[in-house]
Amino acid sequence: MLVGDCSLPLKMKTEFSPRSVRPSNGALAEALFSLSEQEDPGDRRIALLKAGYAVFDTTADGRRAALAKAPDWLRPLIDQLAACPGEDALSAAVQRLAAGSRPRRRATRERYLCRAEVPGILETGPAELHPDRMRGATHWHTTDSDGKTAVESMARTCQRGGYAWSMVTDHSRGLEVASGLDAEGLRIQRRRIDRWNNRSAEDHRVFQGLEVEVLEDGALDVPHGERLEVECVVAAVHRLFDPDRDQTERLLRAVATPGVHVLAHPRARHFHNRPGLRARWEVVFAACAELGVALEINGFPRRQDLDWDLARLAVDAGCEFLLASDAHAPRHLEFDRYACAIAMKAEVPRERILNVMHGDELEVWLADR
Repeated sequence: MLVGDCSLPLKMKTEFSPRSVRPSNGALAEALFSLSEQEDPGDRRIALLKAGYAVFDTTADGRRAALAKAPDWLRPLIDQLAACPGEDALSAAVQRLAAGSRPRRRATRERYLCRAEVPGILETGPAELHPDRMRGATHWHTTDSDGKTAVESMARTCQRGGYAWSMVTDHSRGLEVASGLDAEGLRIQRRRIDRWNNRSAEDHRVFQGLEVEVLEDGALDVPHGERLEVECVVAAVHRLFDPDRDQTERLLRAVATPGVHVLAHPRARHFHNRPGLRARWEVVFAACAELGVALEINGFPRRQDLDWDLARLAVDAGCEFLLASDAHAPRHLEFDRYACAIAMKAEVPRERILNVMHGDELEVWLADR
């Protein structure tokens, strides 16, 4: 439990200089997460967690508004932490509030970008990797599985966003919690996509993909014949995350399955929840490069998978990449900005990114696999 009434010692409020840099949103969010871990389960812990998420998910100038719902007892603490003259001072303040124990960043929060960091990376990074230079928007979901909007509405939003093509990748039936598609559901969706393309393909073409489940032994939940019905097969792990088990062989079998085009969110990590799969990643990436299976950089804020360190390792292995929003609603399509920012930090070569292809080029790439 935190010391006293959560107020900082007075002398820590006065150690400012004209050159002081206030803590970033990422640092402040981490401070709040760390302090939440000092609390027993209950309302105080939940309030600190909510405040941490609010800061993590807001823009640089939206912090105060995002924290407006914090309880009265917490606001003075947040104001004092936010006023610390730099991140070293913030760390010292958190340590003092935690009764002298040095807070450690959990592995489940390492190498994630908070929302406020993304614009700066996009502004200063390589222009050829900016979202405005991408031709395709990939890995989005609809009401045919666990999305919130119909295929046509998602495609229309992608079109209005300036994309020449996009790819729907609803879940397969193996992920029961997502109400995944069976063979008949895929055929019904195919007819709707064909109607869209017959009418609008010159302005915006929609490709049909399918996010298939990687089972415990690395097999896929969809038979080969059904996989042939879609243009792009995206393999992904959504369960059986055992952190003590090396998952290399599971992933190797999945990417070696004929017809697999992409390995999605390869680590299956989730912010502040799970660190993701353990594997010999250099072996997995070498296999993907040899087999021509692209690796996804998933920009959904709670995933951000691959992170920039693993993406850099995959670059060195010679892999190709798919930058994805993993959107489940139209407003989520902007999450491809996170994916582009991660690609910039990893120095991914533009020529290895599928999103920069023209639609007919992507069609050839998909057919070759």
